[in-house]
Amino acid sequence: MSTLPAITVLVLVRSDAAFLPAALDSLRAQSMDDWSALLCPIGEAARDAASTQAAIDPRIHVEKTSATVECEALVQAATTVDSEFLCVLDGDDLLEPTALAMLLEALHADSAAGMSYSRHVLVDANDHPLGPGPLCELAYSPQALLLDFMTGPLRLMRMAAYREAGGHRDAHPDAIEYDLCLRLSETTGIVHVPLALYRRRIHPQAPEVARWAEGIEARYNAFVDAVKRRGIDATHDHALHIDSWHILQPLRPFGGVGNWR
Repeated sequence: MSTLPAITVLVLVRSDAAFLPAALDSLRAQSMDDWSALLCPIGEAARDAASTQAAIDPRIHVEKTSATVECEALVQAATTVDSEFLCVLDGDDLLEPTALAMLLEALHADSAAGMSYSRHVLVDANDHPLGPGPLCELAYSPQALLLDFMTGPLRLMRMAAYREAGGHRDAHPDAIEYDLCLRLSETTGIVHVPLALYRRRIHPQAPEVARWAEGIEARYNAFVDAVKRRGIDATHDHALHIDSWHILQPLRPFGGVGNWR
């Protein structure tokens, strides 16, 4: 009988790792315990923080190879995974206690599916709720995924499906997860668990804030690659449109960052 855990969770650890203890606490609080975690630090400060956490829990390990960017860390770490299932947890974020169990149940219920994903909510640096993640409320289809990234940020993948799709790649470093999900949507079934099982933390250093413009261009380039793979470019044109809009409203009493609704 294999002693491998059913799920390997790759955990991205950024330079300051301020939120890592909370992220790992949410992993330890899972209702199922058939998992191990592989921390993927980016930089020496992140490696030190990761090593400290790994020292207190034998289920948590640190990826040995050094990486300087997030896509490189995931690509390197994923090559060492032998578990049947793979999950990626951002070291800034939080899992709800039943997250892994419910995503796994969804895959067990559909043998043709290679990936399951859930809804999520947005929180700020102090865990205050900011509202639901809007894209994960959208109905999934491989075609709809071309226009909206509704399959992030929490997903569980069969390793066989992950490898068949080509795994994480560094072709679009600021859209590595979107690129992966587009390729998965072309090779396997995907199921949506309609529950909020994840809290995505939004703060100034979060990639979607710090690299907002880069992310838009990278997602578009990943979309163009998918359009070409699917042969849609023979019948459709495509372009990147970025809407420009302005807001003017009275200052809130406290002022400062986050003044806009």
